[in-house]
Formats: sequence, structure tokens, C-alpha cells
Amino acid sequence: MKMFEPKRIHPVGMILSFLKIIKSYILPVILFFFFGNNEFNLYFIIGASCLFVIIVVTSILDWWKFTYWIEDGELRIKHGLFIKKKRYIPIERIQSINTTAGIIQQIFQLVKVQIETAGGGLEAEAVLTAIKKQEADRIQNAIAMHKRDVSKQIENQDVDQNEEKPQLPTFKMEPKDLFVAASTSSGIGVIISAIAAFFSQFDEFIPYEDLLDRFEILTNASFTLYAVLVFIAFFIAWILSIIGVLLKYAYFTVIKAENELRISSGIFEKRQVSIPISRIQAIRIVQNPLRQLLGYATVYIESAGGSAGDEGASTILFPVVPKKAISSLLSQYLPLFENSEKMQRLPKRSIQRYMFRKIIPALIICIPVSYFLAPWGFLSLILIPISAYWGYFSYKDAGWNIKGNQIQLGFRIISKTTVLIHRNRLQSFKSKTSYFQRRKSLQTFEVWIKSGIIGRHFTIKDLEENDLSQLGNWYSYSREK
Repeated sequence: MKMFEPKRIHPVGMILSFLKIIKSYILPVILFFFFGNNEFNLYFIIGASCLFVIIVVTSILDWWKFTYWIEDGELRIKHGLFIKKKRYIPIERIQSINTTAGIIQQIFQLVKVQIETAGGGLEAEAVLTAIKKQEADRIQNAIAMHKRDVSKQIENQDVDQNEEKPQLPTFKMEPKDLFVAASTSSGIGVIISAIAAFFSQFDEFIPYEDLLDRFEILTNASFTLYAVLVFIAFFIAWILSIIGVLLKYAYFTVIKAENELRISSGIFEKRQVSIPISRIQAIRIVQNPLRQLLGYATVYIESAGGSAGDEGASTILFPVVPKKAISSLLSQYLPLFENSEKMQRLPKRSIQRYMFRKIIPALIICIPVSYFLAPWGFLSLILIPISAYWGYFSYKDAGWNIKGNQIQLGFRIISKTTVLIHRNRLQSFKSKTSYFQRRKSLQTFEVWIKSGIIGRHFTIKDLEENDLSQLGNWYSYSREK
């Protein structure tokens, strides 16, 4: 049974196909420009013109041959120029439908739809590059109705269209929380690295020596002036980071439908992700040091399936929310998970191992730096108390808690992390003991979950042996069940 007739994507798909092909030629063109003889003679112009025409014709034919429809419980796609290809995707295998809207799509009020299946893979199972938002909703509704297998609801859909729909639970990010997310983001490091990488690629073309000659005053400047310039550079990077986060998470919305969460955000690139609740494997609550100081946290969903280019493996559920509000939000949107403040902490004899693991790398750095760069190198010794402090808080934040069928894990690498996992979502449970741990009756605890196409593990080091036995009994009971 056809739910709708074969359709083509919007003609804008020709433009997107053209740009995709052009993108694949960018690297060869750059290499030719820098390493070729750069003689743009008549033959070169004729060849480039013919290549351009071929790309345009290919883009048009690629759009014309691409059709899609839903029939007999399958999403069917036909495409291909010289080799005709047919792809039939059973609706039962479809896990999520993610929509994004780049600048070109937004100009024509279109969206890009990515179909993800249970098997996952390096790419989405199917991509509709440019369709109307109403058409994307229609596909999503058709798939949802088929999954529910309620034929009467399908027949009565047109009759009930004008009836008032029940209000769905909706979370919208507050402006003040959006500003906190932007101002406490770690994106400043990414921006500085990107700028440094950019300029490093063009060191042969930028006249650095001439610039230094013009700013000769900097060669004799004081340490204070350099400190001020570094501060200004970091401040500009911080402002750029804020702008980037504001653009990414503007209009952030979470809607809880019957069996899924729909997450949307963005200004220039609008993105909507649909995550079936049954696919959620764990909840991860993260607080970087600055957000922890302000009492805020970021909540992530760890979900199974998805593609390498998809956020499906680890998706932000709440970008930044007050830590005290997380329990109530989870009870409303994901009542299966419950965040508790009570944690079983590590034994006191573990603190030495946590501090030791942090201090050793600092000593490896400080000793040669202090010796070869004296006297300024002695400033690196400040890393030792910082590392000891870091190790202490890593010990303090580590712990676990069992409540019914849920295990809660806490640990810190740099950010404080809390993970909520249900017993039937655990893929494996491991314990390890080193020689030095054995001398103090301590063990390392590790669990794996199915997240994305690879999986994810969480580790807590230096647990009490008796505590690990209790965790093993809790997990073994689930195996018996």
C-alpha cells in the first residue's frame, strides 16, 4: 500500500548536488593553483568549461533520477544515472529522523532529512537533501503511525486534523541560561587552536618580518605589555566563543512526544534531532569547573545507533541548566532515570593514589623546565600544588550509588561527570586489579554501554573490594533475571 506517490526533492537539490561535486574538486584545484604552471591558455579554459558543463548536467540528472515514497511498510528510494539503484528501508528499522537546515535550505524554507536505522553505519541510511518542512513532518508522522500499527488512526487522521492536539511537554532554554552556556563554554581553546592553525598554513605568504619591523616597539616591550596583549587576545577569543555558542544553541527546544524526544536549535544552521526513548542507553551530567562553581551543568543523552556524522551517540539534552533543576527535568522528560545526591564514596586510602597519579606528570614537566629555564622556569613548580588539588577533587567526586535497577557513577577527569545507567542497558561489567591496588585491597570498576556505532565505557578507580563485590552481585542478579 502506497502512503504517498513517488516524489522528487525540491529543485534546490540540484544546487546542493552541484556544490557537493564542486567541493570534491576544491583540493585538486588548490594543488594545481599552488604547484601547477599557472598558464591559463586556451586549452585550459576549454577543459574547465567542459568540466563545468558536465558537473551542471550531472547535478540536474542526479536530481531528476532521485525519487522517494513509502509503500508496504518501507521507505523506498530510486536513484542513479547510469546504474539505477533501488533502496528499500523497512520502517521497523528506522530509529530516528534528523532534520537540519543550512543557509541555502533556510533561504528557500527547506530542510535536510537524514534517516538513521538500527544498524547504524558511517553514513546515514538515506538523505533527502532539500524538502519542505511540511513534507518532512508528513514522512515522520507516516513512519510513527506505521510503527504504532493503528490503522484506524490513519483513516481518521484527516477527520481529526482540526481537533485541538494535547499539549506536549516542552523545554525552552532561558536567555540567562543561554548566556551562561556561552560565557562558560570551553570553545575558547578551539578558537585559539583554529586561528593558530590557520596562520601556520600561510606563514610563507604573510610578511611577518615586515610586520615586526613596523611594531618594533614590541621587541623592547615590558612583561606587563605582553601580559596585556595576551589578555586582549584571550578576551577576543572568549567573545568569539560566546558568539559561536549563542548561534548554535539559540532557540534550543526539547519536545517530548509519545515515544521520542525532539531536540531543535540553531540560527544559521537549524537542526532537529529525533531520538526514540527506547534507544537511550544512559544520561550523562557534566560540570566543568566554572559551571560547577556557578551551580550549572550540561545534560547529555547517550543513545545507541546513529552514524559517524550524527550526534546520535552523544546528544545534548539540556545545554546548561541549574544543577538543582536536573532531577525535576528528568522526572518530566525521562522518568526512567533519577539523579541522586547520595553517593557511596571511595575509601580514604584511595586519596593517595589519586593525588599521586596527578602529581607525577607535573613533576615530569617541572623538573626539566626548572633546570633549563631558570629562574623563570621555577614558576612551573606551581603545577605541583595545582595537580595535588586536582587529584584531591578527582578522589572526592568519585563514587557510585545503586537505586533499584539504576546505577549512578561519579568521576572527574577535568569536568565532574555523573552517569545514570539502567541495569538492562549495560553491555559489560569488568573489574581490574593492579599489583599496587592489590596491596591496598582496591580495584578498578569499568562498565560499557552501547553508544553510537562504537560504544562507550566509564571507569572508577580504586574502589573498595567489598563495594565491587556488591556491584557484581547487583549486576549478576540482572543476568539471572
